[in-house]
Amino acid sequence: MKRSAMGLGRTAIGLAGILLGAALAARAGADAGGRVVVPEQTWDFGTVEQGTKVEHVFRLANRGSDTLRIDHVKSSCGCTVGVASARDVPAGGEGRITVTLDTARMAGRTNKVVSVHTSDPEASVVSLGMTGTVLADLVATPNALYLGHIRRGDAASREVLVTPGRTDATYAVTAVEHSNPALHTTLGPRPDGGQRVVVTLDRDTPLGRFNDTLTLRTTSPRAPVITVPVFGSIDGDVLVLPPQVTFGVTRSGSTIERELYIRNRAGRPLAVTRVDVPSDVVTYELTAVEEGQEYRLKIRLRDGLKPGKIETALEIHTSDPAESRIVVPLYAIVRDGRRRG
Repeated sequence: MKRSAMGLGRTAIGLAGILLGAALAARAGADAGGRVVVPEQTWDFGTVEQGTKVEHVFRLANRGSDTLRIDHVKSSCGCTVGVASARDVPAGGEGRITVTLDTARMAGRTNKVVSVHTSDPEASVVSLGMTGTVLADLVATPNALYLGHIRRGDAASREVLVTPGRTDATYAVTAVEHSNPALHTTLGPRPDGGQRVVVTLDRDTPLGRFNDTLTLRTTSPRAPVITVPVFGSIDGDVLVLPPQVTFGVTRSGSTIERELYIRNRAGRPLAVTRVDVPSDVVTYELTAVEEGQEYRLKIRLRDGLKPGKIETALEIHTSDPAESRIVVPLYAIVRDGRRRG
């Protein structure tokens, strides 16, 4: 019994040593390469007047044992710009991301984000936020009106609410202008104060993407004009989901695949007669999920693509006379497949 107990004790000690060694090795492996640490991910700029440009510098520390690469910085909108101090941050060093926010088209509580894409596999995308309050005489909500995907022939109606941006403001919208004859607007008061602009779209609006801009004329001397973009998509009986192919940031030589679904919403069968793709960029595979009703289209990036930005499109040809040719945008950013050791 004593020998058995001693044997078990030695076995337990040996097993503990193995587990400790594995844990230390895993930790060492985790520390290898660039490791990004962000002391401050959100900065509150307080309260500013509309039109103020706000700037802040975020710090990105590299706590790994190798170089951290900042691939690129992507903004959530055109009003936010993020710039990296350097592409490569050495081990133990620190990089900086300067974020500039233009509040000319903002009002009320504001939250904007920039995304930093790094070589850290555990934090390949780091979000940096700018938040605060922008003072304005009038606030239009939403500041961009998305009509969504509208089925051809269906009615579409949305509202833009206009409210005072200050407690003592008495300004108002006096007129609404736009350029597309398929769009109609009605300006009126809200029961709880402020105003509303009701936006409707003709049922026979042509298929495809829809874009326009509402111009709100106001009595405010600081903001005599407020513009509200209006956009959406008029869909027919053939629905392609998603409406575009995005591969994001990838490295040359990576095998990446995306799927599209082509769905028939009409009472008659649908055939996909042909698919045209940029053959030097992607390959494809078309299969029927349900013949005449739904198809799956797999898109793969070709091996050996040169580093750079890809902006192209593929075409889906169908038997529907109204939608015989559907164009689907395709985007990708290809980086060098070689990693720095």
